[in-house]
Amino acid sequence: MIRLFIALPLNKEIENKLGDMISQLKQNGGDIKWVKPQNIHLTVKFLGDTEQKLVDDIIEHINSVIIQYQPIITNITHWGAFPNLRRPRVIWVGIEKNTETIIQLAEEIDTHISQLGWEKENKKFKAHFTLGRVRNNRGLERLTEYIQEYKFEEVNFVFDRIILFKSTLTPQGPIYEKLHEAKLGEKYFT
Repeated sequence: MIRLFIALPLNKEIENKLGDMISQLKQNGGDIKWVKPQNIHLTVKFLGDTEQKLVDDIIEHINSVIIQYQPIITNITHWGAFPNLRRPRVIWVGIEKNTETIIQLAEEIDTHISQLGWEKENKKFKAHFTLGRVRNNRGLERLTEYIQEYKFEEVNFVFDRIILFKSTLTPQGPIYEKLHEAKLGEKYFT
């Protein structure tokens, strides 16, 4: 079994920008396990433990969906937390522009992948990038105040690819390996 997920990756410029934001957040306290900037992505569908023999079928379904989509211009606009800033468990950055298209893409991937035996998502897709996971509540007050008062500068970028990742969990954090990468709007033959 291999652990898989499907995601829209970021370009280096946005990775660096989010890395800078994480550095700012780190200075404001909290016991947070921060995500490495090169590991930040927009997960479209988490597959989890998967039989190796299904990889080609997954790739085929991804390719049949992405041909319908051109690169998606979007932006990062604000910070937030799940479930909320009073009791944060996950610190994230949100996007606003063209979220309907991103949601539609995620839902189509979900529908196609469900044909292979995965259950369809029962929660509405929320377009966000996880920046960190809260370990405990120590020192969170200053961090959440900083997030609420921060004047966010909108940053525009483009999602132009989708990737099927293999994820290997290690004590130092996950290691991601690309199993398939495809550009939005291009036809692929498998």
